[in-house]
Amino acid sequence: MVLRAILVSLLALAAAGCDSSSDPSGQTAAPPAGDPLAQVRAAAVKTAGVPAHVSLTSPGVEVAGDTDPAGKGLALTATTSADGETTESRIRVVGDDAWMTLGKTYLPNLDPAKFIRFPASEFARASLVHLGDPFDPAGLKGLSATMTAATRTAEGAYTGRLDLTEAPARVSRGLLPATAEQLRGNGGLSQSVPYKASVDAQGYLTSLTVTLPTYAETAEFSDLGKPVTIARPGAAEVIEVPDGIRKLLAD
Repeated sequence: MVLRAILVSLLALAAAGCDSSSDPSGQTAAPPAGDPLAQVRAAAVKTAGVPAHVSLTSPGVEVAGDTDPAGKGLALTATTSADGETTESRIRVVGDDAWMTLGKTYLPNLDPAKFIRFPASEFARASLVHLGDPFDPAGLKGLSATMTAATRTAEGAYTGRLDLTEAPARVSRGLLPATAEQLRGNGGLSQSVPYKASVDAQGYLTSLTVTLPTYAETAEFSDLGKPVTIARPGAAEVIEVPDGIRKLLAD
């Protein structure tokens, strides 16, 4: 059940808002000179608006793949470790359709290497890690809104603080704790969470590390703005399952 929850959590696909400071090309208005907080926030929004290769790491979970916000495409491979076992699942989202492989299952007559198709909206109900937006898998839109302080420590390098309670409703926080119960479980420090960020010469956020007392998440971004092609799984890669099983996996 723990493994299923992790896999399902990685596919929790909910609606996410658009930031008014970015245009469809992902460009943002230049932040005020000498304002580190505005600069790092703008860099996060800029990165969230363009195709990219993304890597996420947190305790027991590693995620890597490509996202295309404008083209509404996502292809990720998620490797989870639990109870001494490692399982790899694959995730695809194209438009309003989502697919995942379980990697491992105890359900009979279900090939864990085959994709199961879901309407993307079904995943909105179950999100332990709050991957709320399939095209913002690191949760940059939500996290940028929680940034309350920033200091520029070197060229392109920043440190600062987040207040996770300030995240707008129905946006992603990536792999970070999402619920009030989870936040309380991190020592009540969710209103002053340290982060480190890197911004390149083009104004894109290229890395973000957020650290809670017993938990950390690192997101890294590359190939920013380069076109990606994300295809639907072929018919031979997909297995049909009864509605009851699909709903069980989505709940």
